[in-house]
Amino acid sequence: MEENAAVEEISRLYPAVHRRLRTSGRLLPGRDLTARMVSVLRHLVSYGPLTVGDLAGRLRLSRAATTELLDRVEGRGLVARVRDQRDRRRVYVRITEAGRAAAGGAGRDDAGRDDDPLAAAVRTMTPQERQGLVDGLRALLRDGPAGG
Repeated sequence: MEENAAVEEISRLYPAVHRRLRTSGRLLPGRDLTARMVSVLRHLVSYGPLTVGDLAGRLRLSRAATTELLDRVEGRGLVARVRDQRDRRRVYVRITEAGRAAAGGAGRDDAGRDDDPLAAAVRTMTPQERQGLVDGLRALLRDGPAGG
């Protein structure tokens, strides 16, 4: 394929692939939670109360995106924000009993393999197609300009 044609095709396909595989806002089947919400709950179960900044770092999200996500999880009564008694400027996020129950009811696969559009799409590919996709993505990242 000629270089300009490849650039045009990649530019056309990339947004469609992104839309198809994006899962952050989708509710898990039979649940009122997204995979990201379940991830918040699992982090709090594993690590205990965390500051918004610490949680953002663990989730690899911006503080603003984490705050928005926490607003939705808190609105469902699954987490609570609690001020540090020693430093009133510091706010911790802690899981509630309802959140613990929701996290416990979310099996490892709830936010994973069976409901993950990427995993489902990859399962339909031949081994050669999978390798070609991985090789192509690595080539796009190799020595390319940093994204931002």
